Amino acid sequence: MSHHEVIILGAGPAGLGVAASLEGWHPYDNNGKNLLNINTKHLSDNGVRPIAHFRELHHPEDNTPYGSNKFNFKKNRRADWIILSDDAAGGLWNNVPANQLTLGPANWMELSHYPMKQYNCDNKNDINLKEIINKKNLLNYYKKFSTKLKLNDHIYNNHKIISIQKKQNGDFTIYSKFKNIKREFSCRYLVFALGPKSIKRQLGVPGENLDYINNSYTKPQDFPGKNITIIGGGRSSDWAAQELFDNKKNITYIMRQKKENHLRLIRESQFLNYYKRWHEIISNKERNMTILYESKVIRFSKNNQITYENNYKTQTIKSDHVIIEIGGLPNYNLLKNLNLEFHEKYDNYRFQLLQMKVHQHSFESINVENLYACGYLAQGTGLSVIGFHAGSFLISGDILKKLNLLP
Repeated sequence: MSHHEVIILGAGPAGLGVAASLEGWHPYDNNGKNLLNINTKHLSDNGVRPIAHFRELHHPEDNTPYGSNKFNFKKNRRADWIILSDDAAGGLWNNVPANQLTLGPANWMELSHYPMKQYNCDNKNDINLKEIINKKNLLNYYKKFSTKLKLNDHIYNNHKIISIQKKQNGDFTIYSKFKNIKREFSCRYLVFALGPKSIKRQLGVPGENLDYINNSYTKPQDFPGKNITIIGGGRSSDWAAQELFDNKKNITYIMRQKKENHLRLIRESQFLNYYKRWHEIISNKERNMTILYESKVIRFSKNNQITYENNYKTQTIKSDHVIIEIGGLPNYNLLKNLNLEFHEKYDNYRFQLLQMKVHQHSFESINVENLYACGYLAQGTGLSVIGFHAGSFLISGDILKKLNLLP
């Protein structure tokens, strides 16, 4: 067994933010005060949300990306931490479509230990901080973040988490698989940062594992042939359908939701170019884009046939490829033995998941001591990295105080 004081599950932006502070990179204000020493419980008791306090320091002008960064980071003694993750630095961003865009400007996706402006300067990039950033640039930024702050030596990637237990002495035991070898780790403090889509949703219909069916979309070149069926209804499937359509494919788009729900998402997302394009496609009633609302797939057959139900009628079509983009869920099954409580989080932008109920001053679980929810999974966080990154300071600060590692 490999024991560490802190284990972070997940190498996405949420986990990297906590890791950077545990590595010793602490935020200081202009008077030289270590901000991790702030009594966040006192803030919370006096009506100030601690996550909002740190967020305003990072983005002072009403949480927009145009304010100056008021953090100064200095290196201190590191805590004994590691990250266990399926993916390398960047987490789930390693697996999204090649040209995928974020929902917010570049600054909204940055981690304050290494501002995007400084990243541009160091690497001679010209990323516009006020514009939407794509996957390639964002993933490169997270990888450079991990390299610059010397986190890579403590990131154990290609580790699939199998189960988590809490022992009588209070330590957590984590079992993982690495190259089909079962490994065992233990820690005193566990940071759960696996992200909102660590388990792919399944349709649960016959034939779902046939060769012509794909559980994710990458880029148009990976899908030869003329006829493509997309199953979904959210942003990821919208991206796949629109990009493939513009690459001269015939698209059949099957979704459960009503037409008015999809049109509202398109209407409210006109700040994104691909949704402007969607508005054109819908308005022009393009012949090669067939959208089947309030429909569901019944089965897939070996001869590339898809059987679905629409308007109470069963119909069958043929496609060269099927792409299933129906999102994912947090892998809370790993914590099923810990009797956790959850908070339902929904908004108009497909942010629909259960968040772990946590103390708002530390993001420690209200049910399990020394278990911390990170990123989207913590109650009280919002959409985009700007919505959750400030929580990394609440988590790391609380752990460092318990370890007596704050100067």
